[in-house]
Order: sequence, then structure tokens, then C-alpha cells
Amino acid sequence: MSDGGENPDQPRQPRNMQGLLKFAMEATQSEDAPNPAHVDAMDPERRQFLEAALKSLTVDVIHEIEKAMKVLTDPEAADEDKAEALDVIIDFVQDIDAANDFYKVGGFVIIQPGLDSSSSEVRTGTLRLVAELSQNNPTCQQHLLEANILPRLVELLSDEATVAVQAMHAISCLVRHYEPCLAAFIEMGGLECLLGCIQTDNDKLRIKSSFLMSNLCTEFAAVRDEFIKLNAVEGVIASIRPSKEYEPKLETALSTLNVLTESSEAVIRCQEANLKLKSKLETILKLNNGKDECLEQIEYANTLLKRCFATEHGLTDR
Repeated sequence: MSDGGENPDQPRQPRNMQGLLKFAMEATQSEDAPNPAHVDAMDPERRQFLEAALKSLTVDVIHEIEKAMKVLTDPEAADEDKAEALDVIIDFVQDIDAANDFYKVGGFVIIQPGLDSSSSEVRTGTLRLVAELSQNNPTCQQHLLEANILPRLVELLSDEATVAVQAMHAISCLVRHYEPCLAAFIEMGGLECLLGCIQTDNDKLRIKSSFLMSNLCTEFAAVRDEFIKLNAVEGVIASIRPSKEYEPKLETALSTLNVLTESSEAVIRCQEANLKLKSKLETILKLNNGKDECLEQIEYANTLLKRCFATEHGLTDR
């Protein structure tokens, strides 16, 4: 199951001069030669031209970030200009080294004001920035935790739909793979907030919150058990509505329930007759049988049926 964001493990194209030069040279060689194994050395004049062209494309990252920060700290700047400045910074801090440099030059001073902005566009851009800074970056995760922005991120889950979705994404990037942030999130009632978001009418928010819940349950059995105590099983089952076609929120709910039922306590809860999980799963299989686009839904439903309702003699009501 994906949360809809970029793959954090996907390699980025090289930003440094040597990497760009090598990338361009290899691309040029592959275009010029039908057999790359027999490529001659690049012509010196062509190499010189290529190096000059690449140098003209390079920018001073710190200078560009500081220029954008001037806009963001200017009380007279228009919200539209601030949103564009945030886009500039976000583009640069996708590189982890640049993200850490952003902290070193004092960039974090723009985060709290951005989260508190009256402009939803600026709030959304700032949340995207927080997510980009903290994704798989323990250094920035630590500094953002120290900046005490988590409470504000949780508050923004109740904001308008687009802002709430970005708030969940930012929280997800902050707490995944960094236990101090996760501990702080749990301490402020974050697990309860996740459960509330899973049952919301905002489909994108529901999917992102379910992704985070599944991720945390997979990584920490103790967190999974705490979710179960908070009636997560019942909440997820309540959100399951069989569909005749592929439905992302249905697949997300089934996936989350599969993770929860790795606990025997969750399996017992699933067997409660009033939840009607068995009939829901059987209806899903009947409606989606033979549909390639629904293969994962079918697989999740079959797994849950076997895990929660199977006996030695096959499926049976309990």
C-alpha cells in the first residue's frame, strides 16, 4: 500500500557538476554510437562546450534559499509570492545535504509563521516543506522535534481538506523511522488522531492516515497492540464498504486490517457478529471476482476470511 507520495528510495538525478557531466556524456555517447561498447573518447571541443553549458546551468543553492527566505520573512510580501518562494526551497531541500544546510543558515525560522499563516496556500506549502525536510532525514527530524511543531501539525488535521492531507503527510514523514518523534506524537494523543482521520469523509486523508497506521503497526508490535486497545479494528471495519469496482479507500482499509490481524486479539475482535465482517468480505469477493484491477482487494479479503473465520472444515460463521 502506498500513501500516494514519492518513493523515498527512488534515486535522484545527480545535482553536482561531475555527476551531471557524466550523465550528459553517457547520454551523448548512447545517442552517437549504435554500439556503446565501441565508443571513442569524446571530442575535446565537444567536451569543452558541454562543460561550459553545464556550468551555466548551476546555481548557488544557499544564495537561492536565502533569497526565498527574504520573501518569506517580509511582512509586506504577497501570499502568492510566499507560496512561490516555498516552492523554490522545496525543490532544493529534496537533497539531504541541502536540507541540512537549510537548517544551518537559519531556515527553520520560517516554518512556524508559515504554519500559522492565514493563507491556506502558504500553510500547505510549509507543510510540504516540513515533509520534504524530514523524510528519511534524522538530523532534520531531530531539529523539527526541538522546534515543537508537532502540536501545530496535529491541529492542522482539522483544517480544510487539502491542508489536512498535507498535515498528515508531514506528520508521517516526521514520525516514521525516528522514535523520538513517534514517542512525542503518541504522548500528545497522536494515535487517537490517526483513528479519527481513518474514519473521516476526506478520502485522501483517510488513505494517508491508514498508510501511517499500517507502517507503525508493522514496525512496532507495541504500537499495533495500542491501536487495538483503542478499538482500531472496529473503526476500520466500520469504514469497509464493498464496491463493484476498484476503490482505493477500500483497499486501504483491507490492507490496514490485515496488518492489525497479525495480533490474535485483533482476530478475536473481527469475529464479533455485530461487525458483520465476514459478510462484507464475502460480498467484496463476489463483486470483484475476476477483475484484474481489484486483485489486491481480493487477496486482502481472502486472507482476512481465512485468518479470522476458517476452521479445519472450511469457512464457517462464529
